[in-house]
Amino acid sequence: MSWPILTVILFLPLAGALVIAAIPKERRRLIRGVAVGTAAAVLGLAAVLLVAFYALPNPSHSRLSGSVSGQSLHRVVSPITFQFQEQASWLGSLSELGQGPSSLNQGNNSVNQSIPPPINATYHLGVDGLAVWLVALTGLLFLIAAVAVRRREGMLKTFAILMCISETGVLGVLLSLDLVLFYFFWEAALIPLYFLLLGFGGERRGPAALKFMVYTVAGSLFMLLAIMGAYFIGGAQTGIYTFDLPTQILIQTSVHAGHPTSLTLFGHTLRFLTPAQWLFLAFALAFAIKIPLVPLHTWLPDAYESGSPPFLVFFAGIVSKLGAFGFIRYCLTLFPGPSHTFQPVLLALGVTSILYGALMALRAVNIKRMIGYASISHLGLVVVGIFALDVDGLNGAIIQMVNHGLIIAGLFLCAGMLEARFHTRDRRQLAGLARRMPIFAGLFLVIALAAFGMPLLSSFVGEFLILLGAFEVGPAWAVAAGVGTVIACWYMLRLYQGVMQGSERVPAHAPAGFHDLRRVEVAVLAPLVALIAVLGVYPEPIIRDTRFSANQYVVSADRGVVPTPASPAARTVGPSTGAPP
Repeated sequence: MSWPILTVILFLPLAGALVIAAIPKERRRLIRGVAVGTAAAVLGLAAVLLVAFYALPNPSHSRLSGSVSGQSLHRVVSPITFQFQEQASWLGSLSELGQGPSSLNQGNNSVNQSIPPPINATYHLGVDGLAVWLVALTGLLFLIAAVAVRRREGMLKTFAILMCISETGVLGVLLSLDLVLFYFFWEAALIPLYFLLLGFGGERRGPAALKFMVYTVAGSLFMLLAIMGAYFIGGAQTGIYTFDLPTQILIQTSVHAGHPTSLTLFGHTLRFLTPAQWLFLAFALAFAIKIPLVPLHTWLPDAYESGSPPFLVFFAGIVSKLGAFGFIRYCLTLFPGPSHTFQPVLLALGVTSILYGALMALRAVNIKRMIGYASISHLGLVVVGIFALDVDGLNGAIIQMVNHGLIIAGLFLCAGMLEARFHTRDRRQLAGLARRMPIFAGLFLVIALAAFGMPLLSSFVGEFLILLGAFEVGPAWAVAAGVGTVIACWYMLRLYQGVMQGSERVPAHAPAGFHDLRRVEVAVLAPLVALIAVLGVYPEPIIRDTRFSANQYVVSADRGVVPTPASPAARTVGPSTGAPP
């Protein structure tokens, strides 16, 4: 594919936002039409990309493009295969701009006595089996959100503009293959998300938006410092200063681990972590907040309770996956040694999130808050799959990221439809609705069953592979994670039976009379339900390329780590094709 499809996908929502900004706010039908049309075009291009990616054979290796410090990278083999790469110079080196005045090199610091290292940050895009499915999920969920937003929304123009800008930010995170470019989009996506939560939410949207922003910015600051640390540490030991991700993967796996940092206190020397371990923890903190993992989760229930349903479709459906995406794309590849060192810690945090989220969802009476805690539990399972550091577990985690996006978006849409009709989020005030809302009851049932991993629905395959990978690490991890599935069955069926079955009960303050789903409501739920069913019966399309990429990420995480003789056979699906010769 010769034309820059990734760039078009990336900036098409931004172009849509500019078009909407030029439309008078009174033209509400046109504004909504442009928003829906832009989202549909992005989804269409994402589908083209997915089909083209699926048609490509899995190569044994991927060669880099571009150059670093004037040296061509065409003969350098990347451990991760990235397809449809696009690369252009972005932030050039200082040497290319000419040497600065000598006064800039004056000072007591010896570093200042030499020419500063080149910046070498590029506009570099690419996709693999991990990103391509998340790009397609992003296109689908933003389209559903655009359709779900009401035309009589008070600030429709503002919502549509912010939604389009958010989509560009999310796509930029998924497509970037440069650390600076990745950080730019990671931070850029926060701004529209903050204003969407602040301006289009419930009564407590102000504190919820503030808490979300403070948590995320704090984690992002440590990640920025880690990006700089990787740049300077890798450059000092190899002579290659670059922010290019594939090159950094090769650099970091060849960098000497270094001595642990130390602190002398009262004559005693305390030794801490190595530089690579500090960098890993800084990245992991930012990603753990975004997922979020317990105990960094406290912003999420408030945000989910306060957010509007169209906003929550893409916020819960795709934005929360960026943390899990970051763990796979950056932590496993850049810091293979620390990924193994901190494996028990991340597994423990994942299991804690599974059980805590499930128990809090069981306790909650607010439907949206219950779904928020359920999301914490489900994403904790994804983290367990990632840090099983096993092909089965990681493959299941990637599949479950897609499944969770479909399921959680459907649950929040259902919660929003109930709230719009009965003006309540309290599950105890609703009962017996199935008799007068049979279409809603049927669609809601499929989504609820998928939420706890019912066989023949999409989430079963992902959960099965994750538990299989966790069992490879230790049966106790699989048993502990499996308990969360049992609790999920409890709270999801209790919600469905309580709201749908029994004698009819609605709040006294609800409007008189209620009706089943309108056509537009069926239109936003039906695609989600269809995909949940199809991927549950025939998961092969998503497994094929995600498994190849999962194998490459596991091989990359194992680079520099001495394997034990008892290494399980399921760790790879073939030869270590992702590693350089």
